[in-house]
Amino acid sequence: MGQALRELDPRSSAAAAFGAELRDRRTRSHQSLSGLGKAVLVSGDLIGKIEKAQRRPHPDLVRRLDEVLGAQGELVRLAADFIDISDGSQPPELDSFTPDVAAERLRNLIGQVRSADHTMAADRLDEVVGYARAAETFAPKVAVGQRATLLRTVAEAQQLAGWMMFDRGQRRRAESLFTDARTSAERAGALDLVAYIGGPNAAFMSTWTGNPPQGAEQAYGALAWASRSGNRRLVAFVATIAARAHARMGEADLCRRMLSTAESELACHRAEESDPDWLAVFDAGALAGHRGSCLLDLGEPRQAVAALEEQAGAGPTGFVRNNIIWQLERAEANLRLGKIDDAVVGIERTLDYAEHGPITPRVARVFRSVDRKLRTTVHADASLGDTRERLHGLIVACG
Repeated sequence: MGQALRELDPRSSAAAAFGAELRDRRTRSHQSLSGLGKAVLVSGDLIGKIEKAQRRPHPDLVRRLDEVLGAQGELVRLAADFIDISDGSQPPELDSFTPDVAAERLRNLIGQVRSADHTMAADRLDEVVGYARAAETFAPKVAVGQRATLLRTVAEAQQLAGWMMFDRGQRRRAESLFTDARTSAERAGALDLVAYIGGPNAAFMSTWTGNPPQGAEQAYGALAWASRSGNRRLVAFVATIAARAHARMGEADLCRRMLSTAESELACHRAEESDPDWLAVFDAGALAGHRGSCLLDLGEPRQAVAALEEQAGAGPTGFVRNNIIWQLERAEANLRLGKIDDAVVGIERTLDYAEHGPITPRVARVFRSVDRKLRTTVHADASLGDTRERLHGLIVACG
């Protein structure tokens, strides 16, 4: 207890000083922990732990807190004493953004934001869109030999912005950005990007948001582009997205056919080949995760658990969003099998994992789905009270 009290003393550490300032500004603005958490896309429990200096906030979370609480940079200044916030969001400096540096600067920005997006911590959407629009206007001004490179980079920026919109639940804006991205990719002659935008982005979004027939159609169109690109890892990725659409429609044979195609194509991919950065999200572990999702949709929870356990053992920890979704799907599969204890352990582990950072609206909906399944599967079990309370608290905090 004495240690806990010292941690609350603003003089004890830079983290404690930040926590005290955060707590003071929150209480003066008459916001509850859950209310503030909801405003910045994290759980109220995480806010409480940051106030007690028990958790270190992510730089992007610091900026959201500073903005929501009207701290005018004070929280950012205090956080700089104990975390690195040097790579944070900056408004587009378009005065110095010229044709000769556009491709390089935009690519550097994409790399930074894409890495943060995998952890759901990216909040530089306006910056990406602003630079992409400016770079697109430069295309007629650069040398013909450099034009394709610039347009390819613009397409990647538009794709990334579209994906971030989808993850935030803004489908129409995502569709518009994906359309722009495809146009830019076609102008650049980037067959692989056309396939990536059409399959793992547009087709996946269609399936996820309740239109798997359209998702299948888009995926098969993208599959042709992927084959033409010659990248077999990309072919495997797009085939997997087609399998997800078939699974959602209950088309087991077609789903398995596409998964088999994905497995064989991925096995034939040469590891020494240079792949674009955006393809890093798909490997054997990710294929196992998608297979588990398919099996869950097809009503085969036992096989789904096996596939999702394979993913958990092979998946890189940096892909936080995917890991959370697949952990929750494994918990749901265990609930369907009546393995309540295994499901609860999985939910608790995922909550521990998720409370370290922000949660996007799409992922919050997966938590809600598991919460509903837990309530309908186990109606009255006092031993699950703490888990239900934690799960409900995170859901409420995420809105």
